[in-house]
Parts: sequence; C-alpha cells; structure tokens
Amino acid sequence: MERFYSYQLGYYEDRVYHLSVNGEPSMNDVRMFAVTIHYDDPKSQETVEIARIDTSHGFVHIDRLYRRDQPKEALDIETPWEAEKHLRSRWRQYAESYARNHE
Repeated sequence: MERFYSYQLGYYEDRVYHLSVNGEPSMNDVRMFAVTIHYDDPKSQETVEIARIDTSHGFVHIDRLYRRDQPKEALDIETPWEAEKHLRSRWRQYAESYARNHE
C-alpha cells in the first residue's frame, strides 16, 4: 500500500504521535486504505501503531490495537479522508487508552 502522507499530531506522555494515510491503487482512485495513529519507539527503533481504520477485511472498520482480541467495529466511513478526520479528532483519547493498557 502506498503512503500518501504522514504528519505529526502532537505529544502525549513524552511521545510524539503521528497520523499516516495509505491507500491503493492511487490517491486519485482509492479502493483500499489504512489510516493509522502511531509513534516511534526509540528503544526498539520500531513504529508502534495504536489505532487504525482500514478496509483489510472487506469493510471499513477500526482496530484499537491496544486491546487484545477486540471485535472489528464497522464504521460508516467511505474514504480515507473521513477516516483521517475521525482519528485526528480522537487521537489523544486513543493515546491515553494505549498508555493505560501498556504501562
């Protein structure tokens, strides 16, 4: 999947959170997408995803990656830009939930 763009959302507990928008086949003709909130972990040097809206199971759903074995929650979202708006407006809530579940 091609990364369309990524940008910084803000800081929470000494971590810098980002949002990335990916899709295919192209930005002008999106059929599949993934929009992800993540941060870079300096200890492991890996990107840690905390929440993602995507189309990977044949429907638009949200994955709260800080919760184990969570069901796929279908969303009434059709485009990556709607998914971006949804996650951008709630990123701090997801960061707080991630911190509570992983510390």
